[in-house]
Amino acid sequence: MSPYELKTLFEKLGRLRLKTFVAALETLRDQEPESVAPFASRLEQMADQELAERTDRTIARRIQEAQFVRIQTVDAFDFGYNPSTKALRRTFLRLLQADHVAQGLGALFVGNAGLGKTHLARALGYAACQRGQRVLFLPCTSMLNRLVAADATKNLERAIKNLLSPSLLLIDELAYITMSQAEANLFFQVISRRHDHHRPTVVTTNKPFKEWNQVFHSDATAHAIVDRLTERAEIFYLEGKSYRQTHRTKLSS
Repeated sequence: MSPYELKTLFEKLGRLRLKTFVAALETLRDQEPESVAPFASRLEQMADQELAERTDRTIARRIQEAQFVRIQTVDAFDFGYNPSTKALRRTFLRLLQADHVAQGLGALFVGNAGLGKTHLARALGYAACQRGQRVLFLPCTSMLNRLVAADATKNLERAIKNLLSPSLLLIDELAYITMSQAEANLFFQVISRRHDHHRPTVVTTNKPFKEWNQVFHSDATAHAIVDRLTERAEIFYLEGKSYRQTHRTKLSS
């Protein structure tokens, strides 16, 4: 095994955090180099297998922690359904394939019900899980309930930190309900803190931004939230007939 190949082996063992083992192997290489070669290749195969299995376990854990409810991937999305989904396909796939989470890039999906906003959001989250990144998917109402309950029990800071810790936060169905002033302030705190820490957020909503003041009870709050969500994000507009409506299964007679 060449010095370069041995370096690769040591790097892999290092990724497995086998510091004592690596140190002993380096000593053996320096003192008896001819004794290392016979088993080094097999050792690297074992290291590759362990790294692959650890990666699989990490991905499975990330998917479970994300709380997707349903797994929806990009492969199952029909971009040809209508002109708006055809138009966003290239940009969406570019975002999906890039490590947008590491770049701090979020996304907003704006449009009526049944157009695939949640599916596309989950697809972004699933792709992030495949990279081993921490993801959390929450309906907006569930997120608000957590925050309100935490505020009432003096645990607000912990709740906000729990929403800050995921590398990617997906908030589904924003603006389906009107928030109280207290809820709007709590929501703003989460968005503002994630923005300050360059942690991307993905949002699905049925209301255009100009109507968000109706949701947050204040032009200033709505503007501040929109400003932070859109500064580092791709915005996707979906319109047309509901996919669910055109694919509804009817009861056979």
